[in-house]
Amino acid sequence: MSMVDVSMVVGGCIGGCFAAIVGMTAETSNRATMIALLCLDSAPAPAAIDNIDFNYCFFLVLKNNSDGSEIGSLLQIMNRTLTIFGSRLLKHWVSHPLCDQTLISARLDAVSEIAESMGSCNSKKSLGCAEEDLDIAIVQPELAYTLSLILTTLGRAPDVQRGITRIFHCTATPSEFVAVIQAILSAGKQLQQLNIGEGNNNTLRSNLLKKLILTASSGSVIGNAAKMLSSLNKDPADQGDLTKLIIASEGQFPEVVRTRKAFKIAMEQLDSLIHTYRKRFGMQNLEFMSISGTTHLIELSTDVKVPSNWVKVNSTKKTIRYHPPEVVTALDELSFAKEELTVASRAAWNSFLRDFSKHYAEFQAAVQALAALDCLHSLAILSRNKGYVRPVFVDDHEPVQMQICSGRHPILETTLQDNFVPNDTNMHADGEYCQIVTGPNMGGKSCYVRQVALIAIMAQVGSFVPASSAKLHVLDGIYTRMGASDSIQQGRSTFLEELSETSHILHSCTEHSLVIIDELGRGTSTHDGMAIAHATLHYLLKQKRSMVLFVTHYPKIANLATEFPGSVAAYHVSHLTSHDESKNSNLDHDVTYLYKLVPGVSERSFGFKVAQLAQLPADCISRAIVMASKLEALLNSRIHSRSRKVPLLDTQVIGREQGQLMTQSHDRSHQEFGIAYKDFYLNLKAAIQDDNCAKSFHLLEHARSIAKKLIASAAYGRPQGGPRSVSL
Repeated sequence: MSMVDVSMVVGGCIGGCFAAIVGMTAETSNRATMIALLCLDSAPAPAAIDNIDFNYCFFLVLKNNSDGSEIGSLLQIMNRTLTIFGSRLLKHWVSHPLCDQTLISARLDAVSEIAESMGSCNSKKSLGCAEEDLDIAIVQPELAYTLSLILTTLGRAPDVQRGITRIFHCTATPSEFVAVIQAILSAGKQLQQLNIGEGNNNTLRSNLLKKLILTASSGSVIGNAAKMLSSLNKDPADQGDLTKLIIASEGQFPEVVRTRKAFKIAMEQLDSLIHTYRKRFGMQNLEFMSISGTTHLIELSTDVKVPSNWVKVNSTKKTIRYHPPEVVTALDELSFAKEELTVASRAAWNSFLRDFSKHYAEFQAAVQALAALDCLHSLAILSRNKGYVRPVFVDDHEPVQMQICSGRHPILETTLQDNFVPNDTNMHADGEYCQIVTGPNMGGKSCYVRQVALIAIMAQVGSFVPASSAKLHVLDGIYTRMGASDSIQQGRSTFLEELSETSHILHSCTEHSLVIIDELGRGTSTHDGMAIAHATLHYLLKQKRSMVLFVTHYPKIANLATEFPGSVAAYHVSHLTSHDESKNSNLDHDVTYLYKLVPGVSERSFGFKVAQLAQLPADCISRAIVMASKLEALLNSRIHSRSRKVPLLDTQVIGREQGQLMTQSHDRSHQEFGIAYKDFYLNLKAAIQDDNCAKSFHLLEHARSIAKKLIASAAYGRPQGGPRSVSL
């Protein structure tokens, strides 16, 4: 069995089998089979992604980050398994996506074939069939039905995987042993009815599916299971009676045979004593009786004389119950024989369980195959969802790329259904490999980047994805910096945690990785935060060249697109407003989120809209709007003041004669601009100091008109006569 075949069968879950190697002393051929099964030989490359951030994987893939349950997680969306051990394996698959294209394609082929046998809910083209195969009749139409029947039956049985482990460790009860082995035997026999043969290429196209079915229905497994069950009595197994459990013979478990005979003889001798007492007392109907757990009592009327050595056990008004000395002796012999039988039966049962270790590897492989079939069946059910498509993976030697058309968030889509707005993702290592995403709060930025990561994970698990088409390169890691948290016990602040995660990303990611950074730098001051965000993205672009989705509220970060033309593009989530944003963006107006990713940079975050949704007091929001307007006006005034210095500096590099003329001209311009700037400053100062909101807005509007004239003057190289004075 090759490394690829073994990996496909085992699926990465080898913990239980490792215990078998440690504990069992099997033949050389059996040990070789075990080593191959457990993938202990060296592999050229890891079969699964290990570089998925724990927090992201735990909360978005396995758990919901709001309540810590699996509700609202990717696992819940994908989990349609019917068995406990299948669900456990799917959880491992989802948290450890494959990074080997051969293994991914093998899973996708198996999922497609099972989905085809379920019916025509999806077109065959969406299931990945080639054009020339569209008219071919579906092969093995009973495949999905048989799998569903087998898995449903196994779902009602005990946890077969843990049961096998308990049997190996000799801790299984007889009833558990029978239930587990019977479940494996029944599943194997049903799978054999599919008539999947090693040399028959016309039954199943998927090699993985064929190998899993053949492993689960192995003749050796079925034969050994039937043999072991034939050595046990079912009723005593259900009752937990070890003394009658094993069907023993002189050649197998002779001690059990001997002690059973001794027990039978002791019981017969005890029962034969009743005939002696019938004759002694002339009572043909006399029988042994049992009262309150005390057996073999002789009940006689009070007027009957008995020997003095008879032991009186209890009595009523009319009768007395005795234990004759012969009965006491016989009971002791019977008790001793029963104890011997119990010890021998327990030893035989333990020996029986130990003998199972010789077959543990093949039974564990069969259970793993059944678990993998359950996972593939689950993914096939998922693939029949509306709008799901089989992802296409490019060859490893091709550039890294992600081409997703009309991608949808797999978790949110289940809630919003047809109301969900899909988005395209087009990234290519030889072209645009970084997207800077801006936009308003609650506009869908984080949803979009998470959507891309989840689609990539689903594809590399071997699942169909929510999109109209998906062309991907196999990723070697998915790195995320999302959310905010701290660690008080370790003395780590929110910002330190944020930068530690960022540091891990910068040191670990490669050009084959997907990096998602959401609002880096919000844990510190605006200037520091923007500087760190800018430097981090610049490092990723210059040093790592990973696929990057960078969400930020700093519009200036998008300027990196000019430094990396063609490689970086700015996008924003579109929205509609009920007013002209150029007039006053901080006033209370309605915002309609369109959730569509479009090229460009969004200058506004509409934080006050979120404040309204959070039901902050109206006075608080109004005051915040006033402060935002004042701060924005102050910032703009500083920007314009700095821009005025540029033409004055340029005069130093002009010829002396032209320089003198331009200096005189600039002196006159400087005087006129000085008057205009003074007017602007007086209006701005009055607006900041005035507590009357209406008057403040009026003054700010006046200052704004002056600023527009100053900007126009700077554009034409001369002032345009701003107002000389302002009435306060």
